[in-house]
Amino acid sequence: MLMRFRVANHASLLEEQELSLVATDKHDDIAVTAVASANVDVLPVLAVFGANASGKSNALKSLAYMQRAVLESHARWLPDGGTGRTPFLLSDEGREMPSAFVVDIVLDGVPFEYGFELDDGRVREEWLRSYPEGRPRRLFERSVAEDGTSHYEYGPSFKGRRKLIEDVVRPNSLYLSAGAGNNHEVLRRIQRWFHSGLRVAVDGNFDARLAETRSLWESGASSQEEVRRLLRFADLGIADLMFTEADEEAKAKFVKSTAGVLAPEFTAQYKLPPQVQFVHASEEGAVRLGLRDESSGTRTWAGLLGPVMTTLREGSLLVVDELDAHLHPHLAARLVALFQDPERNANGAQLLFNTHDATLLAPHSEANLHRDQIYLATKGVRTGATELTALVDFKVRDGVENLEKRYLAGRYGALPFFDEELLVGIGAKRGVDEAGKVARDEEAEGTDA
Repeated sequence: MLMRFRVANHASLLEEQELSLVATDKHDDIAVTAVASANVDVLPVLAVFGANASGKSNALKSLAYMQRAVLESHARWLPDGGTGRTPFLLSDEGREMPSAFVVDIVLDGVPFEYGFELDDGRVREEWLRSYPEGRPRRLFERSVAEDGTSHYEYGPSFKGRRKLIEDVVRPNSLYLSAGAGNNHEVLRRIQRWFHSGLRVAVDGNFDARLAETRSLWESGASSQEEVRRLLRFADLGIADLMFTEADEEAKAKFVKSTAGVLAPEFTAQYKLPPQVQFVHASEEGAVRLGLRDESSGTRTWAGLLGPVMTTLREGSLLVVDELDAHLHPHLAARLVALFQDPERNANGAQLLFNTHDATLLAPHSEANLHRDQIYLATKGVRTGATELTALVDFKVRDGVENLEKRYLAGRYGALPFFDEELLVGIGAKRGVDEAGKVARDEEAEGTDA
């Protein structure tokens, strides 16, 4: 489970920001998980609200970057390719200071803290600590001097081929990534959380998510029935699914569209994503429609089915960027309710998402969000940097105040500001002179003068 995530200097986030899934209140109506070793309850859902361009997507995508660094830095990053980070670019401070990423996670009841700092070219610091009895225990710490040499310190409980890992770590790769790639038992456990314990749903990985839905579909009759029920539950008018391999025509179109762009050997080996057909009932019988013939909402729901089902089964974490995009507010609320429900979420699964949908805050919403499950994303007026604020910082009375009404009234911020003066003259009716030309208004003439 994820307890906390901290990030600094990534995209629109400059100073360190934190998202915490540690409950600050006691909840008997949602699927909290007790972590005895840390003496805390961990929340099943956390939502980030904010205006357009407030940086709420960047907060979630920074966790996706951390995931990529852990999984790919040793095996896939080029030795001279840098770190591929995205620092804050609106100030010299952001371009020059390192970026930092830290997670507090729970594995088999034991809390771990893992984090690293890096700049454009190399990793600057990296560490892993455990808290088996509530007290910190150092596993490893890595620091890098200005000349690029790395220094390592280890705790007594951190065994294994440490020197071997040191020898294969590159300046721009993570010790965790290299150690897991060389079968270090503890490091593989941490990496495994990033690989299978964390799923990220963004526009760019729709095909991979649809493939996960297909994998579930083909895993057995019971899984197929669950997918069907979730499809029907969404009231999309769909009775069934069908998956087929891409036909020769589709492959030929792909090869033609990538000619001169991708290497021929790549296109020859590339496997097109599966084609999915949605079965609709009609007066004339079953009708099959392809993905592009369906609505945006249907495509969105189809791309979430696999990740949602797998996350609930495995008790892992699902991160969704813009949960409300193309989904009806009632359907989005019921999706959140799946993770909130102690009976349907019996394995400690978690959902972290951002949204514009204020109806999720309504008193009678199926989402049933509590005050410690809500963060607000705003941009600093002076710096333009994203700031994440927990709703509990406003001392909201849970279950008493109408969060939706107060949020839309601007009591908590995180709303867009519209300067009406900027609309002066927009759409104003213009006269036409005898020559058929649009007459300039007095303001325009004054400007010309």
